[in-house]
Amino acid sequence: MHHNLLKRSMRVLLVAAVLLLGVTPLMAHQAKPSGTINFAFWNYGPDAEPGWKAIIAEFNKEYPDITVKLVSATGNNWGEYLNGVATLIAGGEKLDLMWVATEGVQLLVNQLKIAVPLDDYIARDKAQLQEYLDDVNPQLLKAFQVNGKQYELPYSWNPMVIYYNTARLKEAGLEPPKANWTRDEFLKYAQALTVDANKDGTPEKYGYAFDNSGVFVSAMPWIFANGGDIVSDDFCKPTVTDPKVEEALQFMHDLIYKYKVAPGPTPLNTLFQSIQTGDVAMIGVGRWALPALYKAKFTDFDIINWPGNPNQLTEFGIDGFPILNTSPNPDLAWEFVKFMTNKSVEERLVGTVDSPLGNVPARKSVAQLMSKFPPKNGLLFYNVLDGPAKLVPAPPRFNQMESIFIRYTGSIFADEMKVADAMEAAQKELESVVKCG
Repeated sequence: MHHNLLKRSMRVLLVAAVLLLGVTPLMAHQAKPSGTINFAFWNYGPDAEPGWKAIIAEFNKEYPDITVKLVSATGNNWGEYLNGVATLIAGGEKLDLMWVATEGVQLLVNQLKIAVPLDDYIARDKAQLQEYLDDVNPQLLKAFQVNGKQYELPYSWNPMVIYYNTARLKEAGLEPPKANWTRDEFLKYAQALTVDANKDGTPEKYGYAFDNSGVFVSAMPWIFANGGDIVSDDFCKPTVTDPKVEEALQFMHDLIYKYKVAPGPTPLNTLFQSIQTGDVAMIGVGRWALPALYKAKFTDFDIINWPGNPNQLTEFGIDGFPILNTSPNPDLAWEFVKFMTNKSVEERLVGTVDSPLGNVPARKSVAQLMSKFPPKNGLLFYNVLDGPAKLVPAPPRFNQMESIFIRYTGSIFADEMKVADAMEAAQKELESVVKCG
């Protein structure tokens, strides 16, 4: 009797110590854990919420007593979405986890300091996760490590590649570009694919077009291909006045005004339509273009590596699900994170009747299934990791950095500012945003 009383007393003391120290012990294995978790997601368009609801329905087949409440945040890019989530948290929203890409990792870990390391969870469930960990390219796992700790498990990702209209190439008598093509060769293709039938200086059909709504989709692939970057490796200073950065931006400006092979910056949805009609022969984008092309039954396209100058370097970004320290139920959130590593979940990314094909699965074995869908060279989406690849630059204040940089590149592409002047002004503004300490 005294022995039982002592055990009960020790349990009470342990619980009290846990509460005093603010420590949440890892959840003991339960047959049916229960509770509610709040999940913030980027509501980027009409497919977003239905897609998550379908995944949650699958999750609830395995965990019927865990309710996943969707919390929506909107925005035109990851930066605006992150601003929206920060506003939700500041307003008192108790988020358990969120969907976030590379662009938000440093923000959550080093600025807001709200992301929870997953290392203890991973160590506890290593046997269960090992097959997944062995199936993911190490570059993807490393991308979510900060100061030696793992903050997310890769779910899906995207590289920037060049899409081209195969019918337009045939009309111009061009062979498909080689995997190791250069920027000079790209320009020759763009010139050959630009049509100005009435010679009035305004082409009816362009060789290339690009969007300038975010860092990832606009200048970064050209800057990386030119050997430059817009922030230092330690994220402590902006580097937009680097001659390699300015030269890449000048090339993009010249595509519009000197070579006249590209219109001004064009919204992504318009790009997707223009490559189908042939009004634009080449666009730079990730796999997220496929839902629009697939639904339109458009198949006259293929993809190729980003052209180098002369060396190639593929830009990529990843997304996953950090658990936040605002979470009342981190252990339940971890069950959802683990569920998202399942092959059955990742297979939805490849393409089914009820799921768009927008991202590349983190699992290599699942990514092989992309060969069932167009384009012909679709496995390149994953295989770019076999060559040089680099994460989109994402300092802690990424959302502010992106806004400033895109504003000045917009002035360049509108022919309102010289490249050097724009980058000098951008550098001064960015110095208060991209810094350490």
